[in-house]
Amino acid sequence: MAETIQIDVPRRGIGSDLTEALAAHGLHAEVLDEDERCALTVRFASEERDRLIDGAIHAIESYLSDRMLPLVVQRANGGAVVRPPGD
Repeated sequence: MAETIQIDVPRRGIGSDLTEALAAHGLHAEVLDEDERCALTVRFASEERDRLIDGAIHAIESYLSDRMLPLVVQRANGGAVVRPPGD
């Protein structure tokens, strides 16, 4: 069984946003919304392919940010695509 950790967050909206941010670093997160408590359960992405895609996306986002290019990276078709926002 994969090792997991829990991270408490103040509300679901932040938890949902963090799942995407963590995915960019090769981590898989799920939001647990129980009564008044909201938390993330976090583990490494289960497959090497997922970690490879996440690493590539993170590197591309850094490249785009450093050069202030008006493009975004999105998972697509088992890989990723770099595109203008809104396309």
